[in-house]
Amino acid sequence: MNCYSVLDMILYHQKTYIMRITSFLSIIFAAFLLLPHMESIAKDHHTEANPGETTFRVLGNCGMCKDRIERAAYTVRGVRYAEWDVDEQMITVRYRPNRTNQEEIERAIAKAGHDTENFLADDDTHANLHHCCIYPRDPEMLENNRRYDEE
Repeated sequence: MNCYSVLDMILYHQKTYIMRITSFLSIIFAAFLLLPHMESIAKDHHTEANPGETTFRVLGNCGMCKDRIERAAYTVRGVRYAEWDVDEQMITVRYRPNRTNQEEIERAIAKAGHDTENFLADDDTHANLHHCCIYPRDPEMLENNRRYDEE
């Protein structure tokens, strides 16, 4: 092997290495340029993968209430996530805005026996809850809200 062939081989490997590094750097640069635009597009566009989200008050007492409230929310077509916080008495719901809305979800929960921000459970359903689930009703809600089955 002569001196020129070794030198040619070294130069070839250096060129390939430099080409790989420049390709990698250009990909990284392009990603940094496109990333902010992709995020803004995702925020502006409501799709089935990007549901609406709401949080509202639901009265209850215990873990059985939590199960009942969340199950009632999931019965509404379009609800993708529901979690009720026992301590805060608040439920967070993610749903498809083209399928449902907060009113429908609140009506379903009230029908299951739990008063919500805007709707009341009927007295019989509330009275027939398990003894640990019968929560004290808020007088202000009783005065201002309507029953779930009223228009």
